[in-house]
Amino acid sequence: MRFLSFLLAFTFTSLAFAEDLPPPARVIVNPVVGSSARTLPQWQFGFQRTAGANINSHLLANALTVGVLPRLEFGVVPIYYIGVPGSSNFSAKVHFYKGEDFDAAVSVSEARFLTRVEYQGKIETPALVLQSTHLSVNYRPPRFSDLTISPFTTTVCAHVDSANAMIFVGSLKCEVERGVDLQWQIKDREWITFAVGNVRDTGLSPYEELHSGLGAAWSKFRPKELISRPSVGVYYTPETSNTLYLLSTTFYEI
Repeated sequence: MRFLSFLLAFTFTSLAFAEDLPPPARVIVNPVVGSSARTLPQWQFGFQRTAGANINSHLLANALTVGVLPRLEFGVVPIYYIGVPGSSNFSAKVHFYKGEDFDAAVSVSEARFLTRVEYQGKIETPALVLQSTHLSVNYRPPRFSDLTISPFTTTVCAHVDSANAMIFVGSLKCEVERGVDLQWQIKDREWITFAVGNVRDTGLSPYEELHSGLGAAWSKFRPKELISRPSVGVYYTPETSNTLYLLSTTFYEI
């Protein structure tokens, strides 16, 4: 009987202690010029940078995204539908490697912008097709648990989807963007991020020059709030003297 009493007391004490333990640390990455190598939790929604668009279209071309599986995310850019009637777009991200200190994800996206061309009395509606493949990495050095290093590379290709084969071949163009984000956790639920990148002028096609720039952002995690993970920042391109203001968030994140 004494043994049973001791066992029950030990069990309840252990359960009470376990409830007081802090939850495991979450990996939250709020990049400036790249994108996180993690996907949103299942049925979690966000307003985030489009996987295939660069920093220069960060706000206007943000995507409404949703986690459809634990490591699969889909999104669409609403402004593409509003700005160019008849156009379409999608993006998908797969978190294909998940480790204690290292994560990797690949994103693909496609946007089709309809145009109208009249030639020799005939009207054609060819589409400008923009396709991208984006590889992102999150690395957390074991000796610096508050630091996350996130390099990325994006290959963007475009062509005019025309019945004329010469137009199709002549319009085919690709560019490769690169950059890295350095995120530092300054408080329990706050981060600052610094970034450098070599990206296109506007991020809407590969028919643009690449320029180097730098940026910074502040982020905060507010669980269960409508604006759960606001991230605001700025990005500056010295060659063009262009300054952009950045904004992204998740909604009702737990």
